[in-house]
Amino acid sequence: MVKVLLIIPAFNEQESLKTLLAELRQYYSQYDVVVIDDASTDQTAQVARSNGVPVLRLVANLGIGGAVQTGFKYAVLNGYDVAVQLDGDAQHDPAWIEHLLKPIAIGEVDCAIGSRFLGQDSDRDYRTPFVRKIGMIFSTMLLFLATGKRVTDTTSGFRALNHRSFEFCAREYPVDHPEAEALLMLHQSKFKFKEVPVKMRSRTSGQSLFTLVKAIQYPIRVLVGFLGILLRGPRE
Repeated sequence: MVKVLLIIPAFNEQESLKTLLAELRQYYSQYDVVVIDDASTDQTAQVARSNGVPVLRLVANLGIGGAVQTGFKYAVLNGYDVAVQLDGDAQHDPAWIEHLLKPIAIGEVDCAIGSRFLGQDSDRDYRTPFVRKIGMIFSTMLLFLATGKRVTDTTSGFRALNHRSFEFCAREYPVDHPEAEALLMLHQSKFKFKEVPVKMRSRTSGQSLFTLVKAIQYPIRVLVGFLGILLRGPRE
């Protein structure tokens, strides 16, 4: 039987996490779950524990990249076959996990990316803020120039990875704005990825970490990150 781990990075997401874990209860017989508490100052860790979910509590805030990589390391140490990452803000609907797992199960790709911009009525249930959409367009362009691959949702944090690819990410993973940069690293190291249509939901509680200031800084940080990866070359 294939062992699947759901990795949920969370920072101050006590309310959203309650909603997400309540939805995930019906999947506990199919998947294991771990919450990576990125040094939250609220009750995020307690919410996870009260739902019977293991928590890896980071003593310092590492950001989304460090939190997700911690989950990958946990998956490697515990012998999982597939790792699925989904955000603790409950914007990723667990009903779509099976769709992400299909191309992994048949060996079509090493990484499946959930895209809100594919399929019918794309982006219908979640309207991407304008400043964030500009950042997406920029990272999409950079990724295409660097790899020749068109990815519609480069910032998606809803992904499934097979053992070989998440083992790689457990060793090598970007810290700031990791999603697009991680795809460049996977491409350089000959991993295959594709997008799968999913639906996203609007946040109902908590506060997004993607502020206006971060949105303005995003293109510069992504550009610097891409240049660093390209100059360093492929990793083993």
